[in-house]
Amino acid sequence: MTSKSAFVAEPRSAGVELTPGALRLQNEIFRGSGGVSEENRNQGFRPAFYDMETGQVYPSCFASGLPANMHLLDGLPPELVLARHDSGRVTAVKAGVVAGFMRHGQFFTRTQAALATKYMRDPSRLLSNPQHHNRLLDVWERFMLGQDYSDEVIRPVVEESWRRCFASRLDPHLDNAPLAADVDQVEYRRYRQADLRDAAFPVLQRASQLLSSTSSVILLADENGFILDVAGERHTRMVAQEVNLTPGGLWSETAVGTNAIGTALAAGEAIQLYGAEHFCSGIKRFTCSADVIHDPHDGRVIGAVDLSGLTETYQSHALDFAMSAAELIEANLAIAYFKTREQVLTATRPLFRRWKGQGLLAFDRRGRLVRANAVAHRLVQPLGAGLELSPQTRLEALDLDDDSLSAADMPAWLGAQLQQPIVQRERRIGTLFVLDADTK
Repeated sequence: MTSKSAFVAEPRSAGVELTPGALRLQNEIFRGSGGVSEENRNQGFRPAFYDMETGQVYPSCFASGLPANMHLLDGLPPELVLARHDSGRVTAVKAGVVAGFMRHGQFFTRTQAALATKYMRDPSRLLSNPQHHNRLLDVWERFMLGQDYSDEVIRPVVEESWRRCFASRLDPHLDNAPLAADVDQVEYRRYRQADLRDAAFPVLQRASQLLSSTSSVILLADENGFILDVAGERHTRMVAQEVNLTPGGLWSETAVGTNAIGTALAAGEAIQLYGAEHFCSGIKRFTCSADVIHDPHDGRVIGAVDLSGLTETYQSHALDFAMSAAELIEANLAIAYFKTREQVLTATRPLFRRWKGQGLLAFDRRGRLVRANAVAHRLVQPLGAGLELSPQTRLEALDLDDDSLSAADMPAWLGAQLQQPIVQRERRIGTLFVLDADTK
């Protein structure tokens, strides 16, 4: 069983050639996460390699050209090969070639493949047990008084959350979450999360239809537990407003204690909480199920989706519902991400052909690295960048949608380099940097 939080960063690749030994090490690092062939093959993933310079994807093949069900360097084209053994086996390929997987015409790094296969896990350990409600109320009172209590009815994830809340001196008698008073601030934070909200919109709308007779609401929150959107039956939404389960409400664990949104974000995985499992007494009348949402680019948590209602509306399948909603939102995010990647690849192809002797880095509109040629791999270290060049690289200072950034946020090594906008159909879709080792 793979936890959603069990993601491993891609091995560093800046200026490092890929070898059979490196492939074996990657397999060991990603084993158990869904980032190796034998664990994701039944999900439609096929081993492949991505060339950061050209954006070209090469399926893994034997030297004969036949498809391989594992990562092999022998079938890569000669222009990528740096060294061979006397037997003809490839022992190294050029820097910037990344091992990953191909599925539905798109390249996934090992981390991205692990993210896409995480839903194979069994959610049963994440479920609440309503029959323990009254016993848990007694456990909570003893916990708050510092008395001994039986731990057989309290799940470890809940007990750990209670301890975090107690250590932070959070008021256990809170009866609602903090609510942003500034309407403009709420709208700005919702505006900043346009990509997440766009991906979630059709999911929330469909969920609202399905929940019309269940007395539940579905909510979308950002990575800080700030509620962005809510959908569901009108009366239940009004009840939810009483505790500020509404846009502008802050449902982080530090703000309102153990709750599905905040605790899912803190634990990095799905969770269901019933009544007495909440830390603050004022929200123990609610039951909620939430799952975190990951960025398809690098796997970082960017939000959560939650299904909430009063305790008497408890349904065990609510957690499955929340997990399915998170999966659909991530799928929509992935579609948008791969579309953006392809736009940058298309727009920069003539530039990469024209300036072969220059170090080139092409980023999309959110500061995610799409392309880096061989010269760039050689120059990043002399420039003092300390940056790995892989499909997982992101520079927040290059996020065109973040109007809070300024020139001062640009990394010093990059600020002195020549840059130009990447434009498609009169719309800027990214940034191209032309590196010069003599300019620091």
